Amino acid sequence: MVNTLPRRRANEPAGSYVYAAPQQSKPRLVTVEQRDAKRQQRKTPVLVQVNRALQAALIAMCGVAILGYGFDVADSNKVGKAQEQVRRLSEQNSELSSNLLKVVSYQGLQDGLVGKSGLRVPEEVKIVPEVSAPKLIVFKPAKHHLPLMSSY
Repeated sequence: MVNTLPRRRANEPAGSYVYAAPQQSKPRLVTVEQRDAKRQQRKTPVLVQVNRALQAALIAMCGVAILGYGFDVADSNKVGKAQEQVRRLSEQNSELSSNLLKVVSYQGLQDGLVGKSGLRVPEEVKIVPEVSAPKLIVFKPAKHHLPLMSSY
């Protein structure tokens, strides 16, 4: 910064001041080689280099994350379409299977019946007493022998 405040000289009267002119340096030409040499001599601090490397790594990782998310969305879309197709094919398969079972099971038997066919509510309900199960004969070996059976 150039000093432009008024200064008083030693041998001048008290009321007169002299202003100093700003000192300007003369322009000088610098060759390209000298300029490049000065730039090469300057080095950035280690902390700044580490910071730049971490920023580059962070940007790269964000790119990888975005790319992975895009692949995940695309695969989810494909899986959703495949599940929908499987569901439709399963429904179609169930319908065709039931139709085939009807054709194979009955083969026109119900067409010859007169009136209603299939399950219906009975007209009369009978209440019968409960019957106990018959007692089983328990096998007790006389000695350490297995029973005679045809499967041995």
